[in-house]
Amino acid sequence: MNEDCPHQTFEYRVVPAPRKGEKAKGVRSPEARFALAMSRLFNRMGEQGWEFVRADTLPAEERVGLTGSQVMYHALLVFRRSVAPASALPAPAAPPAVEERKPALLLTAPVDEWQGFEEQEVQEAEVIDLLAARARPLAAE
Repeated sequence: MNEDCPHQTFEYRVVPAPRKGEKAKGVRSPEARFALAMSRLFNRMGEQGWEFVRADTLPAEERVGLTGSQVMYHALLVFRRSVAPASALPAPAAPPAVEERKPALLLTAPVDEWQGFEEQEVQEAEVIDLLAARARPLAAE
């Protein structure tokens, strides 16, 4: 905990967003590779106790050549985690309802909607998002 601010209950970490996708077996499209890179980053941060707060694009002045400078924009992801001991935090009035997580779906059917995601564990909400994202380009045609 920071001694200058004894009432601080969170610490923050800002990391650059991935610039390109990650390759994996069965993941073919650029969007799916980028989504995989983002998912892996969020899962790594979550394993360390970090909670995603927001994404920002911020300007930064950077050197160009020997004497020049240029404003560049960077995509940044902001995460936070609690630093205060549990006894220092006020007790909640009632325990929050625990949402039961549904087990991950294992995609094994080689139908058109699932191409690129064979044999991957995907949560139900991700399946809905994936199908919705894939339906958008078809609706635009």
